[in-house]
Amino acid sequence: MSSVSVSTAPSPALAGQAGALVTAGKFFRLGAEGEKVFLRGVSYGPFRPNSRGEEFPEDARIATDLAQIRQMGFDTVRIYTPPSEVILTEALKLGLRLIVGIAWTDHVDFLRSKSQQETILEDVRFVATRLRDHPAVAAFLVGNEIEKTLVRWMGPSKVQHFLEKLIDAGRECAPNQLFSYATYPSTEYLIPRNADFLAMNVYLEDRENFARYLQRLHHLAGNKPLVITEFGLDTATHGAAAQAETFAWFEEECRCAAVAGTVWFSYTDEWFRGGQDVTEWRFGIVDAGRQSRLQVSSSRFAVHGSRLEDSQPGTENREQRTENRELISVIVCTYNGGATLRACLESLQRLRHPNYEVLVIDDGSTEDIDSIVRPFVAVRYVHQDHAGLSVARNRGMKAARGSILAYTDDDCIMDEDWLGYIAAGFDDPKWVACGGPNIPPAPRNNVEAVVAAAPGAPAHVMLNDSEAEHLPGCNLAIRKSALEAIHGFREHYRTAGDDVDVCWRLREAGGHLRFIPGAMVWHHRRRTLKAYFGQQRGYGHAEALLMKDHPEKFGLRGGARWRGSIYGDSTPAEDLAEGSIFHGPLGNGLFQGIYQHSRRCSLDWFSGVLWIPLVVVTALAGWWFLANFLLALTFAATLCYRFSLPRPPHPLSWRDDLTLLALCWRQPVTREWARLRGMMKLGAFPSCHPTFKEVFEPSLTGMISIPLTGCSFWSDEGVGREELLKAAEPILHQNPSQDGWQRLDLENRKSRHLTLGLLTVTEYHGGNRRLTRASYHVRTPLWLAVSLPLVVMLLIASLLMLVTMTLPHSLDWLIDLVWRLGYPLILLWLFFHVLLRIRRGILAAAEKCGLKPCIHEGGAPLQS
Repeated sequence: MSSVSVSTAPSPALAGQAGALVTAGKFFRLGAEGEKVFLRGVSYGPFRPNSRGEEFPEDARIATDLAQIRQMGFDTVRIYTPPSEVILTEALKLGLRLIVGIAWTDHVDFLRSKSQQETILEDVRFVATRLRDHPAVAAFLVGNEIEKTLVRWMGPSKVQHFLEKLIDAGRECAPNQLFSYATYPSTEYLIPRNADFLAMNVYLEDRENFARYLQRLHHLAGNKPLVITEFGLDTATHGAAAQAETFAWFEEECRCAAVAGTVWFSYTDEWFRGGQDVTEWRFGIVDAGRQSRLQVSSSRFAVHGSRLEDSQPGTENREQRTENRELISVIVCTYNGGATLRACLESLQRLRHPNYEVLVIDDGSTEDIDSIVRPFVAVRYVHQDHAGLSVARNRGMKAARGSILAYTDDDCIMDEDWLGYIAAGFDDPKWVACGGPNIPPAPRNNVEAVVAAAPGAPAHVMLNDSEAEHLPGCNLAIRKSALEAIHGFREHYRTAGDDVDVCWRLREAGGHLRFIPGAMVWHHRRRTLKAYFGQQRGYGHAEALLMKDHPEKFGLRGGARWRGSIYGDSTPAEDLAEGSIFHGPLGNGLFQGIYQHSRRCSLDWFSGVLWIPLVVVTALAGWWFLANFLLALTFAATLCYRFSLPRPPHPLSWRDDLTLLALCWRQPVTREWARLRGMMKLGAFPSCHPTFKEVFEPSLTGMISIPLTGCSFWSDEGVGREELLKAAEPILHQNPSQDGWQRLDLENRKSRHLTLGLLTVTEYHGGNRRLTRASYHVRTPLWLAVSLPLVVMLLIASLLMLVTMTLPHSLDWLIDLVWRLGYPLILLWLFFHVLLRIRRGILAAAEKCGLKPCIHEGGAPLQS
């Protein structure tokens, strides 16, 4: 055993500001304008209850444990239950931040009972109220790893909604604290939309796979920080040497990938779970006797350049790859952008990269741009007659001395590590361009808050988790040699579209575009509605120009046909529709998520300008019913568009929400009309026409599951859902669902639009005690679920009408009675007859595998 390395004592400033964390785009800061903070944490517990019944060691052990954690260079501790007063006192004294878990009964179907949900909400409120504004508390986690088959059973969207209720309840009691939920790869889609950051527990022992998965997690996080709240290696299986090596590359990969915080699992081997000590696994960096297994360096990490200040074991090759000190030329093109240019240049002064220059290209502004630039002595000012954005960018390319050209806009504010991450992104010659997220800062007025939430903002288009098809020009770095090889920007793109054109041409020349999550800039959205619609008209005209140059990349209606998915329109957490999540066969997939995501909807045809001439023609023809029906479809399309957008980055009032809805109605009209005018003026037409199926069939199936009947079964011998499913296959004449996208375990798929099947889940109640639930479902599209009963009733009504025409009139009273009551009774009889047969089959399967029927009250299984 080796001794623990000792670092200097924590600074008083850190101890006093331990909990003053705020989110700032992809990172944490100490206050809105404070320094950037990367959390370096370790998990602590859960332990066997102490003499006071707390799930922590005795007070003396707590003090020595936390002191040892601080000595090892950690500044954050994750605990799984609310802290005792001793932990709060010691953490504050040592300058340790606490990530506090709020434990509740998440191993059972908690959505079945309203009273249980209220109890959980009260637990969250109590803990949040008790610890509100405590300087040692950095964040709360309102849950941890709800089991994957249990989430599938309850419904992912319902579980997500409940977690959001927990966060809202906690935030009401502690408005200045950060909140999230710790998910894991088996439910990576389960991300509360109101969480302050993405908390993910990940155990990937291969370095390259882990690095790739971090890229995916950044897309799941969207514009929020990513925190790895659990990562570790079992020394009982792999040994202490493998743990030391894994610990080194884990922290290095997380820093290189702009992960905002890490938590190593765990501090000690001492681990108490499910009412007993866990001894078969040993994840601790110290053993149960607090003897260290590895030397944990206390050196701090440099945030600039994604590099470590001090070399760690196994990092030498990565150091050589990321050490990129080429001169980078930052080029800011402006046209009457004096209102935001000064803040842009001030942020460029704060960049930490050691080797860069700044050029301001003034495209013939009528404002006095020179007087704004003059105080910044290190900035080169170049003036040209007004010729458009592309000419200005080419002028910057020719004047630049650097080998990498980093383009940005005059209304952007750069993160201080922007160029460091950009430089590290060019570690492979195949990457000819790099860029990162552009995130709206705090709005300057209500209109800007609405515009930040409105559609049409600059967005990335991703081919996969790392490679992009398009990077917006406000955050676009290109190798100068690659840009010169394609002869720069095309100069007929005067206001927009130049970045799309140059990205497509770089890819056609064999280059690859890289997305760097840490290379973020703050990008102000338009501050007036007039400016916003002017921007959308510019985008529409630019699309016509792009269609002229790239007709093969546009579809029937003139919209660009991207190969990849649009980053920024929505994150996978925004849409948990039935059938969109890959659960794996029987719901047991280790990595479950939404791998194909799209906002397409059949109602898209009734947005834009197409509906306007249709309404006018039908109204002039006097077909008022049809005209009103088309208007209703237009309103439905607007609602579909509005609710497909991600949650607004800033809170909106109800008036602002109405304004946003109006923008969702008008924005497609404005943009499409500008595009059509440009197409007619330029003679631009798309050469790629979609098929009938692509036009009229939505990308997502919109399937829903309708439960028909359910049963619960109890076992003291460890029998669960796997045994029940095996026994039910021959009895119910169904087969296991194999494609992994279905919610059902067993299914009898008669057609693509109708599936009958069984869904199961097993709750674990300690030891071998199991409670298994089974529910028979019909899975069908929403439109079919609504129309099928109507069709059946119409068929029965037609049959009764036929009978009426053939029977004598003396039996009219009987016919009338059958007409009024017959078909509902027939439907009910058929329904209950089918349910009875299904229930008998499930009970027979349970009896075959040794499960006993039971009822479930208040979470306690009771045999019937």
